[in-house]
Amino acid sequence: MPTMLRKRSWEVSPHLIIFVLKEIMPTFVLGTGIFLFIMLMFQAIRLSEFLVVHQVGLIGLAKISAYLLLSFLPIAVPIAFLFAVLMGTSRIQSEGEVLALQASGISLNQIYLPYFLLATVVTVLCTYWALYTVPRGNRAFELMITQVSGEKVISQMRPGVFQEGFFGLVILAESITPLKNEMRKVFIYDQREENQPVAISAKAGILRSDPHGEHQLTLRLSDGTIYLEQIDPKGPQKKIEFDVYDINLDVGAPGGGWRDYSPPSYNFNQLRQRLGEIKPDTPAYRQLLVETHRRFSLSFACLVFSALGFAIGLISQRGIRSTAVILCLLLATVYWLSYIGANSYALSGGWAPWIGVWAPNVVFVFLSWWLYSRFARK
Repeated sequence: MPTMLRKRSWEVSPHLIIFVLKEIMPTFVLGTGIFLFIMLMFQAIRLSEFLVVHQVGLIGLAKISAYLLLSFLPIAVPIAFLFAVLMGTSRIQSEGEVLALQASGISLNQIYLPYFLLATVVTVLCTYWALYTVPRGNRAFELMITQVSGEKVISQMRPGVFQEGFFGLVILAESITPLKNEMRKVFIYDQREENQPVAISAKAGILRSDPHGEHQLTLRLSDGTIYLEQIDPKGPQKKIEFDVYDINLDVGAPGGGWRDYSPPSYNFNQLRQRLGEIKPDTPAYRQLLVETHRRFSLSFACLVFSALGFAIGLISQRGIRSTAVILCLLLATVYWLSYIGANSYALSGGWAPWIGVWAPNVVFVFLSWWLYSRFARK
């Protein structure tokens, strides 16, 4: 470590900044990848369902995984930053480098300043991701899941149960083979044409891609009858028998199936617009307000965790490096549980949205200050 002259309390040497960056950045990058992978593994069952039940190809599965990883960034990055700061600070503390820096005239404030500057940069990046990048990924994920659900909707059906919302149809099938998209003894009520609803019964049906329609599915029925609604109650029942009958189902462009926006899918501009359109003091307004504050507070958690990791690293013993992952996960779990609880209470109207969202950060900042003060008084 190069010799450094005594500086004012909040002045910092470029050498110290480089030293801290070399200490933290590799662990931070590695930790982010590890935590993202762990979070993705918790979705393994869901991903396997897309692969086996919905028959999504490997490319589609890779896209879904990428969208999920993007949605995990707001929480994975702060946790990884806490891990990096905790590991780096505990190492330089256990090997006496903090004491050596203080002996060279470097105060604790100056030692922490590079951590703070790096946390500020990460916070700015996380804020941008949370406001614009992550919502874009969430929206793409929603549309893709809607598309997959539409194409493999038979996998969601149950034999002998009326299924509403099947592309605007009401459908009942006695037996279903999801992997082949096949049905047996099918009854359909088609009311898409309000002036001419029809009832259809068929011995078999199969859902397949329409070779003549770019963004359509075809429900092909075989050996059945079409019953037209009787306009005149006293008139004869009109029916048409068929060997093969195709019903075209429009599903939209690939990945472009439509569904309403969920709050996490709004970017910041859309959130502001929606807040201006919705009447205040309603559950929907409160939900959007909580979502807005949530994105800023999770990004600000990087600053909170930099202070907390630095303070715990200073008071740590030599063995903390071996338990840094466990301690990091424990702190992240406590933070996340308190964060979820405070957010839920704010959504219920118990607190103002900004209080519920920011309360965990305030508590952890106070804890960081208390631990730091305890070490500084030694």
